[in-house]
Amino acid sequence: MDWEEDSSPADSIAPVKRILCAVPIFAIALLPLTASADYKPSPTLDSILVAPPDDYIEQSLTQLPHGHFTIQDYAATYSRPGEVGIVMKQDGFVDAFGTLWVNQPAQQGIYQFAIAFSGAKGARSFLSYIDSWGKQDPAYRHADSITGIDPYYGEHDVYPSGDVSDTFVFVKGNDLFAVGFVSTRDDVLDLAINQAKKQYEFAPDSTIPPAQWPENGGTGATPEPAPAYGGVIVFALVLAFIAGLIGLAVNIVSRSKRPPSMRFTSDGRYWWDGRFWKDAYIEAPPTARRSADGRFWWDGENWRPVP
Repeated sequence: MDWEEDSSPADSIAPVKRILCAVPIFAIALLPLTASADYKPSPTLDSILVAPPDDYIEQSLTQLPHGHFTIQDYAATYSRPGEVGIVMKQDGFVDAFGTLWVNQPAQQGIYQFAIAFSGAKGARSFLSYIDSWGKQDPAYRHADSITGIDPYYGEHDVYPSGDVSDTFVFVKGNDLFAVGFVSTRDDVLDLAINQAKKQYEFAPDSTIPPAQWPENGGTGATPEPAPAYGGVIVFALVLAFIAGLIGLAVNIVSRSKRPPSMRFTSDGRYWWDGRFWKDAYIEAPPTARRSADGRFWWDGENWRPVP
């Protein structure tokens, strides 16, 4: 890609957009994806991102989440935004802030962001989730390694245009951070390592007090208010739920052990389809047993609602 001085900022940082696996934006209009109202990061996320190296100039673009951004803004950079948005909300999304910088003479760009979750468990869960996404990108070549940071993942990507990126994503406390460099040459790994280490050291231990984390007895994400259904609709839903319980009870007597072909992560959230890890909250294994009414599937240990 040609990064000439007279090119527009949007043209000059196009490769940086790929750090987030950017694709055409889709609407997520039907999802109530709001932040956890009980939580306010302190210090604020805009104050905890480390400054870039010298000679990088900040850019403000609508193609990438910039400044404070929402679940919808981030999820729209993926090919399945609805799924990503649901996972972010389930993991306890609170707030997010991103910055984009470009070094025109060196033909390099850097994108950094921080996402606050209501607890460390949610942040680590989302780290694992987007790690699986990164490995599905056709541009993915291999993992990048770094010392002194845990947990994290790093990846090296090469794009058809010849652009190269090195990215590190890690969790500290309840916050998830990303530091990604992109260049027209394979010359940014050391920059990415140094910047990621600076960010890790600069970041606070947490932006939500650990005592308030859901896993430590905090209030957790504020549930969405129930829709104001009419009495007839509510009654019908109650009947359907009772019918589902009856079907579930009938099938419990024939429980079987988890088939060897069904692989799950240790927390039971993701299952392996032979190529990728899938979120069980989004998609049930097609080979899993269903209850008679089709509302539940059996994971070998528990009955779960079919998404």
